[in-house]
Amino acid sequence: MAGDEAVVITGLGAVSPHGRGVATLWSGLVEGRSALKPLTLFDASMFRNPLAGVCTEYPVGAGADIPRAWRMLNDAVTEAMQDALGMNGADDAAIRARVAADELMRHAAIVTGTNFGGMSGAETALVDGRNDPARASLDNYLYGKAANLIAERFDLCGPRMNLSLSCASGTAAIGVAFDMIRRGRAEVAIAAGFDELSLYVYAGLSALRAITPETIRPFDQRRKGTLFSEGAGCVVIESAAHAAARKARVYAKILGRAMNNDAYHMTAPEQEARGIQALMRKALADADVPPDSIDHANLHATGTPYNDAIETKAIHAVFGARGRELPVCSVKSSIGHTMGAAGILESVAAVMTLNEGKVPPVLGLDPAQKDPACDLNTPTGAPLTGTFKRVLKTSYGFGGTNAAVVLERA
Repeated sequence: MAGDEAVVITGLGAVSPHGRGVATLWSGLVEGRSALKPLTLFDASMFRNPLAGVCTEYPVGAGADIPRAWRMLNDAVTEAMQDALGMNGADDAAIRARVAADELMRHAAIVTGTNFGGMSGAETALVDGRNDPARASLDNYLYGKAANLIAERFDLCGPRMNLSLSCASGTAAIGVAFDMIRRGRAEVAIAAGFDELSLYVYAGLSALRAITPETIRPFDQRRKGTLFSEGAGCVVIESAAHAAARKARVYAKILGRAMNNDAYHMTAPEQEARGIQALMRKALADADVPPDSIDHANLHATGTPYNDAIETKAIHAVFGARGRELPVCSVKSSIGHTMGAAGILESVAAVMTLNEGKVPPVLGLDPAQKDPACDLNTPTGAPLTGTFKRVLKTSYGFGGTNAAVVLERA
């Protein structure tokens, strides 16, 4: 990365099954609370498991024709913008005025990541479009609308991009936004990930047979699958020079990123972890740091039999004997798998680990039942406290897409 623009994170926003706000997400994680509860958004009795991570502050039907996903995304981005600008609680007009006064911020890039977009709105359009043609346009509900909504809300006129790379979408969005800044294409970028649960979405996820019949248990030999959730996350990213010029608070530096694809199978991971190993090594090389400089890994860790063992295999291959000592965590054990939001919400958690010195405990894991194939340093019961300088964040998606970022404490 020599000669490239240094890049920092100055704003955080979150909507998770624990509730609205980064503070709410973080307290739920470090206190070891599960946010999983029975689905009430639709009749889930026909599915293998009715448990999911639901954002109950966004009820079905509220907000008229605005999909729940857009409302979650809006709140996460608003919190991150308020945070980055030091304007907690400010309304849209005040934020737009501040943005208008900073030409570089007004040209902020926007990169969003999602699996399904505003699918609940698309479902409504498909059902009601016969009687109301104005509601039949799926463009109003799917992927392309997200970045446009953010731009319109805050009067931004920079480049926009929407990614749909399965469950690697959120982390990939951070990586793409990071690249835009370090290559000089923007001075500020908003990276956001989001997804909502709906009948269509949950039926599709259920058909993949990845849902556990009980609870999510990452790294436990009794694990049988994951549980899906909804939410939104956002990080505001800037060149270090722009952040310094406006005296912004800096949470962390982004040192490097990587993406690749296993090119192996539509849903199954490659069992020798070759693609994941290559991803981790590429991210470390891009950050220009050795493996032994990483002192925490926020893993994808879905609780599926394949993922956890294969991810462990990759950790050992890249970090060697130190892989057994490296503190790791699974945010999904607390909030479930938030799909397109996962990489962003987990990156927010990674940034908080760097700033607060706590690695959240892994829920559902009984130390006496730990899988020998998952011999990692996984705190249970209480957070692991310490000083953490650098973290590796990894995400993987169906279709073989992998994404990672390397973060450093400011």
